[in-house]
Amino acid sequence: MSSGTRTEALVRAKIGEEAFDIERVYFVKTDRRSNPRKVDPFRYFEGTLPVLVSAPHSVRHIRHKKIKPSDEFTGSMACILNKLTGCHSLVVTKLYGGDPNFDDKCIYKDLIKNICATNRPRLLIDIHGASREHDFDIDIGTMKGNSLLGKDRYAALLRDSLEKYEIPRISENRFTVSAQNTVTRFVSQQLGIAAVQLEINKRFRAPHQNPEDYCRMVGALAEFIEQICSRK
Repeated sequence: MSSGTRTEALVRAKIGEEAFDIERVYFVKTDRRSNPRKVDPFRYFEGTLPVLVSAPHSVRHIRHKKIKPSDEFTGSMACILNKLTGCHSLVVTKLYGGDPNFDDKCIYKDLIKNICATNRPRLLIDIHGASREHDFDIDIGTMKGNSLLGKDRYAALLRDSLEKYEIPRISENRFTVSAQNTVTRFVSQQLGIAAVQLEINKRFRAPHQNPEDYCRMVGALAEFIEQICSRK
């Protein structure tokens, strides 16, 4: 299926409306905290393809005792990618008192470890959000290539898919060069699985305002996931 045909199909299927409905149900904007010992703050969507999509900031989180805003529609994007491709997806649905992408001792990372031990994905894609003010459509974070564990072709495949869907402003490694124990660093350095952190501009995470842009991003990532899984 060509990129144009896929994009049209996504629009016809009203992916934007579905994303809005998913966000409203699972990723509520609230400062109310949940006790993770009583209520599971995560939702795992099992898949069949050896790729795990993670959205650790899909709801508000706490860093340095302050509540931080969510990366809107990253959670719904992970859910839709699971539905479209059959990849595994893991999202946060409750404000539970921590930051999944910052904390060293982290129940979210513990769950990722268990999922990876069971399914052994080829790649983890960690989705985050960037503001509209940034001069890129998407930033590809690979810790300067280190998180790919020698599988540099993944970055090339991702660039190809993005460019096919007319997402040209691609930058690299603005967010994954620190020593912070991000999901990407944890998965690649401690679990030995290739990982990439994607910072997606708000323009491509606003299905109610820019449905075609949202669908183009979903289409590009879906094609990327399928390409990874079709190659040995």
